[in-house]
Amino acid sequence: MSLSAAANGLSVQPVRIGSGKSTPITSTSLAADPCFFSGCGAFRPVTSSLGSLWEQPGLSEGAPPLRVAITDLEVNDGDISKLVKAIKPHVNEGAVIGILAVRLPFDGDVYNSQGAVIHKGEAERPTYLLATGPQAQLHSFLREIKTKSALAGVPTNSMQLTLLDEQANAPTLLAKNVTSTPANQIKEVPLRLGDKSYSPYSNANYQFAKLESGVQGLRLSTSANPGTDLQPDMGLVNIEGIALPAIDMGMKGTRATGFQLTGTDLTVAIDIPESQVGGALRASVPRGQLPEAWWVAWNRSNSTAKEAPNQTDGLLLLLTSLSKLMVESGTTPAASLCLAFSR
Repeated sequence: MSLSAAANGLSVQPVRIGSGKSTPITSTSLAADPCFFSGCGAFRPVTSSLGSLWEQPGLSEGAPPLRVAITDLEVNDGDISKLVKAIKPHVNEGAVIGILAVRLPFDGDVYNSQGAVIHKGEAERPTYLLATGPQAQLHSFLREIKTKSALAGVPTNSMQLTLLDEQANAPTLLAKNVTSTPANQIKEVPLRLGDKSYSPYSNANYQFAKLESGVQGLRLSTSANPGTDLQPDMGLVNIEGIALPAIDMGMKGTRATGFQLTGTDLTVAIDIPESQVGGALRASVPRGQLPEAWWVAWNRSNSTAKEAPNQTDGLLLLLTSLSKLMVESGTTPAASLCLAFSR
């Protein structure tokens, strides 16, 4: 951080945050002392209060300061709303949000956000630099830290950088492929729906599927090679019928059952009951709700899972909540996957 700050003409003013207070310190290297976190020796005991960093004086109209927290993001008792509430005034004054995450070798007790030990011993613990500030300054600063960390020997595959203003407003993802489960049970041909015919040539943003008898499951994907290792949907995807002339567009029983993120590509699994003989639908994800793949992989959903020590409680909820703060008004959905089908 110090090298990156110097490269960007910034001065570092480190503070130790806890119990709603900030205490100036001489150097971030003091955090190498175990007492820094446990509250012993020269450091008084504190409880985590990450949001208080953004509640400190210094925010002025139209001139948000650059603020960076080095943290495990295990927000006390999962109280994500307080952190988001503290950051929002900075966004209102023009700040953007960025996060640089790195997994580092660790040996000791791993706690969850309720303060309970879930693992003892070696792990690859995530540490985060959560930052807000002016766009040009923040982007340059975090990219510089990632570059200098890599040059210093931190493996690039252990680091993840997300600039939420870019992530939240990326181009809308569209469907480029449709497959059935089981495979090879559909044909991609022009369809007769109601009193009109539809084809890929006149409806380029749609995927087309003629379903064989008994097929209920489809996978829509933004990639020519759809994902196969899907996760439960978690309410990520909305399914809605698209009105067509002379056809009942009720989508009763049609639902998203899973999804997979691979890089910037999205695959959605959809169940279509046999009672649905044809129609058109859209599987959409609102802006701010579509995570990056690493958010899902680093999110701790099961404290007893093998990967739990290397993950973070509430990460997915926190980052999607912060992403929503960055969504520009009047934008299209993050993903809009359209399908026309018949049996």
